[in-house]
Amino acid sequence: METFKKNTQAGHVVLAALAGAGAGVLGGVLLAPTTGAATRQNLKGMAQKYAGLASEQQQEATHHLAERATRLGVACKNLVNNGLGHLQQWGLLPETSSRPY
Repeated sequence: METFKKNTQAGHVVLAALAGAGAGVLGGVLLAPTTGAATRQNLKGMAQKYAGLASEQQQEATHHLAERATRLGVACKNLVNNGLGHLQQWGLLPETSSRPY
């Protein structure tokens, strides 16, 4: 449970940092001494840059979660098979030639 709290707190810190950075960028853009066309071009470039970064982060997170899900699936199968093996050893389940997982 403490790990969940630490992860949640870390997420709040990251979110606050991103919000602060976004507010700073927005303030800088709005107060910049450039023309409207130049400001729009800068905003477009920044949006494309951050969209690319967000896409990379999303891909990394997806890969990480897929790896964890695979490891969790293997662990669950092992747990079920070990439990069935123990139940069979104790005579609570009949012996079978194959395990369900």
